[in-house]
Amino acid sequence: MIQQYLDTLLGLQGYKLALAMVFAGFFLIRILYLFFFTGRILFRKKPVTAQPVPLSVIFTVRNEEERLRNNLPPILSINGVEFEVIVVDDVSQDNTLQVLGMMRERSDRLKFSMLHQETRYSVKMAQNIAIKASGYDWILQAPITYEGATADWISGISGALAEGKNVVIAYSGVVPGSGGARLFYRIENFLLFTKSVGFILNGLPFVYAEENVAFEKKKYFEIGGHGLKINEPFVNLELLINYFISKKNTSILFQSSTAIKKTEPVRWHDYFDLLKKSIRIEKHLSVSRKSMLAFDEITQLLYLPFLVVVSILLFNLWPFFGALIFIQLIARMVIIKMLLNRLNERKIFIPSLIYDLAIPYFKFFHRWFFNQKGQKQKWKIKV
Repeated sequence: MIQQYLDTLLGLQGYKLALAMVFAGFFLIRILYLFFFTGRILFRKKPVTAQPVPLSVIFTVRNEEERLRNNLPPILSINGVEFEVIVVDDVSQDNTLQVLGMMRERSDRLKFSMLHQETRYSVKMAQNIAIKASGYDWILQAPITYEGATADWISGISGALAEGKNVVIAYSGVVPGSGGARLFYRIENFLLFTKSVGFILNGLPFVYAEENVAFEKKKYFEIGGHGLKINEPFVNLELLINYFISKKNTSILFQSSTAIKKTEPVRWHDYFDLLKKSIRIEKHLSVSRKSMLAFDEITQLLYLPFLVVVSILLFNLWPFFGALIFIQLIARMVIIKMLLNRLNERKIFIPSLIYDLAIPYFKFFHRWFFNQKGQKQKWKIKV
């Protein structure tokens, strides 16, 4: 029977031969991307743990007195690592400043400041204040919604701040919970992180998230801080980090001990903001990175429809094509499962496989809609 399929395949002519060759090209591209981008994460060399380097952990908060009471003390009580905590209050209307004042009396490693008035893009302004106030050479942006911080988190990142590195990337996720918005957000966040890590390992580095990413303070000031990018919506430090990040100078911590899981509520607007954020970040990448991202998206978009067409027009060869798809599916399942286990991400394995099939088409439409809306807003401003 195998010989019969081979004879049929070798006997193809005309448009049927062209269809088979194009499908083979798409299959090869997608399988190579799976192994050399997504799967390569599993075979990377672990960063060598060096002597821990002091760092400044910065938080920007607004009306977070309860989370400060619950989440900041575990961080301040961590021993064995040299670090400081800097909190900038973004014009809170609750008792945030009083809570920070009481904590400052109990911990010398805590510093805090505040914005004095409401302003646009206040998060960027607060970050700028925090970075200027830092006393160490390394900055780590963290969310106040991270509960139960451990010494492994700080020490793991601090130990990766080796000489010759200027960026250390670790995972930032959201705790499991109910609701479709949270599920979609967790899956998209995981896929974005694995995509950026894959691109870093292949010499096309960039990040989609600023949280749980450490960087050298001097790099921030060398490029003028937020500067002309202060008006960029949805994104903050990510744009700046993507200016100086490189494969050689980046350490990747793909493990659960240095990962953080936020406890914040997730609504549908948070999920769509995450999509918009990725669009804005990709817009500012170099031509080579944007070209590779576009190539990946186009082949994803065309692969499934082309598989359907080939299955219909070359129906006699469906077992052959089916076998290829089965091999690809099994490989992807194994890789994704291993990646999720590394990060201790639970309850998104099967949903992530289904999501990844459909999301390229939705993202294509969403990007078009988002860009069109942006163009209309610019036109209104000009008018």
